[in-house]
Amino acid sequence: MDQTVTNRFLNMIAAASILGLATLPALAQGAVVPAAGAMKDFPEAHELPDPSLTYKIVFDVQSMPSSPDQVSPALRSIGGIINTYRNHGVAADHLVFTAVFHGDTIVQIVDDATYKGRTGYDKNPNVQILNQLKAAGVQMVVCGQSAMAQHYDFKTILPLATMNLSATATFINLMTRGYIQIKA
Repeated sequence: MDQTVTNRFLNMIAAASILGLATLPALAQGAVVPAAGAMKDFPEAHELPDPSLTYKIVFDVQSMPSSPDQVSPALRSIGGIINTYRNHGVAADHLVFTAVFHGDTIVQIVDDATYKGRTGYDKNPNVQILNQLKAAGVQMVVCGQSAMAQHYDFKTILPLATMNLSATATFINLMTRGYIQIKA
């Protein structure tokens, strides 16, 4: 499949999930990422997930919730893609996903005390879905350059994430290894 077509298709999936067009309450009970939905199937759909392919995707986490008490739409989107692809028979080892947090989005992956200090809200509402994404095999990385520029104490980043030199180096390395970059 042409990488441009794949990028367009995956961006449509991400957009549908972010916009909440893909929530299936019944699916959430047995979903790999219960805090996220999945895309709704319809008989005329073309370009369905292909269980014979391995999907290598690096998610550029950019979107923020409208208020600090809400879960990140980017994380719901990533979870929705996992749920949809798994529902279509794509094995977990065929979903090789990395989420890169940089800039303002770093606050989504910090401990509760830091989240409160940065947003005023008592608890980081993203912790549950972050743990579900990690359990589903998503690697999570934080841009060290952004973290330093924003004066984050590296110890406050949740232990499920890795601190990388920079988001740029991560994107270059992963895309060189055949990953497709998707904005989330």
